[in-house]
Amino acid sequence: MKKINRLLYSNKLFAFIMLLLQIAVFVAMFIWISDYSVAITGFSTVLSAILVIYEINRTEESTFKMTWITLISIIPIFGALFYIYTRARTITRNIRDDYTRAQELNKKYLPRDEEVMKNLALLDKREYSFAGYLEKYGGSPAFSNTAVQYYPIGEKMYEDMKKELLKAERFIFMEFFIINSADKMWREVLEILRQKVKQGVEVRLMYDAMGCLTTLPVRYNETLERYGIKCRVFSPIVPLISTHQNNRDHRKIVVIDGKTAFSGGINLADEYINQKERFGHWKDTGIMLKGDAVAGYTAMFFEMWNVNNESIEDGGEYINASKGNPADAAGFVIPFGDTPLDDIYVGKRAYIHNLDNASEYTYIMTPYLVIDDEMFESMKYAAQRGVDVKIIMPHIPDKPYAFYLARTYYKELLDVGIEIYEYTPGFVHAKMSISDGRKAIVGTINHDYRSLYLHYECAAYMVDVPAVIDIERDFKDTLALSQKITYEDIKKFNPFTKLLGHVMRLIAPLI
Repeated sequence: MKKINRLLYSNKLFAFIMLLLQIAVFVAMFIWISDYSVAITGFSTVLSAILVIYEINRTEESTFKMTWITLISIIPIFGALFYIYTRARTITRNIRDDYTRAQELNKKYLPRDEEVMKNLALLDKREYSFAGYLEKYGGSPAFSNTAVQYYPIGEKMYEDMKKELLKAERFIFMEFFIINSADKMWREVLEILRQKVKQGVEVRLMYDAMGCLTTLPVRYNETLERYGIKCRVFSPIVPLISTHQNNRDHRKIVVIDGKTAFSGGINLADEYINQKERFGHWKDTGIMLKGDAVAGYTAMFFEMWNVNNESIEDGGEYINASKGNPADAAGFVIPFGDTPLDDIYVGKRAYIHNLDNASEYTYIMTPYLVIDDEMFESMKYAAQRGVDVKIIMPHIPDKPYAFYLARTYYKELLDVGIEIYEYTPGFVHAKMSISDGRKAIVGTINHDYRSLYLHYECAAYMVDVPAVIDIERDFKDTLALSQKITYEDIKKFNPFTKLLGHVMRLIAPLI
């Protein structure tokens, strides 16, 4: 039933209907409406030409253009109608306006700390410049006075998160892609939230409609409201009108009293803390922040909270709650968000920045690997400069089709000197990049088109933070449990899945 529900609310159903229509038109043209076949073909050709010209002139990543132009040209009726269906409702003007207004409102509560930027410039001009980019387009300035705790596994972060939730005195904000109401993890969190509401703590929760389609009851937000929890559902879904494929809220954020923030790859479901086994051992990562940089995560929460709201709520009181709670810690932390509302790909830029500015190594851990030409060229250039580039992937995938697609990149990466590893105990869900023992990114952003171009995401960019040592240690510990992929391994991959993966590269940006 869960699979049926996902199908009803996905692009797959519309695509299937369009394919049937394409077949029906072909059959009709050759059987019983041959007299009109010239007109139908002419209309289809003109429509396809218009859409191809329109797509060529769009400001967009070239791989997306190539995918759409190929579909429209090879399968004209299906391609054209699917293109119109998808493009017509990717992002509404209201969502863009709400998000932009909320971000602009937040900026007055997130002023640049000139002393922080001065110190960053003295340390490294390139990092100073990149911090300015993240401030302008990622929504948050650089912070010092922030302690970072890195978690190499979900269950460790979960235990600390519960302890911090129990300490809440003023407010708790939570934003998640997936919550499973049947699981122990959420039941325990919900019990704490209900307890805190009774104590007078303000509790707000936001979850993604598609992410929770099969894990939460219908209108679960109303149930939470009855408990006294303010709840919003991001992008409610309607069959054939909404889609889980595009522009979902993939962020994971917890903010407590403006003093503490959690983020990373960990959702509120038991597999993320290995209470339930789905794909072998689940390897995930996360961070806890204490200090000034918590304000950045509070601001990001309000960006999404204000989407599709009747009025834009001023979150200044809550953002300012982080002031006066500095942590005595070294380094710089920049929380940043990424959205599909513009043509600025902040998450992608952060990963490429780590690659392009590395002198010794860049280590990457990701559950999915679907990379565009620019990302591949950055990886290739780093390796050709003598930078040690290593990537850890899952060995047991959660989505076989994405796994087969990812494996099609292996040979190209090996050819340029990049090392690929698969985590043999199970599934890697961690999203991180670390370079030269100084700079690291931990958050929700996968190395695939969906995260880098289409979803709402978040992460922390860290420079000279002590926790970077822990991140590097975790990568090496995970490496010791992983299988290094060789050319011989690639030759042994199942021929059918290899072929399927290469065919799927045609539509990689849409997966």
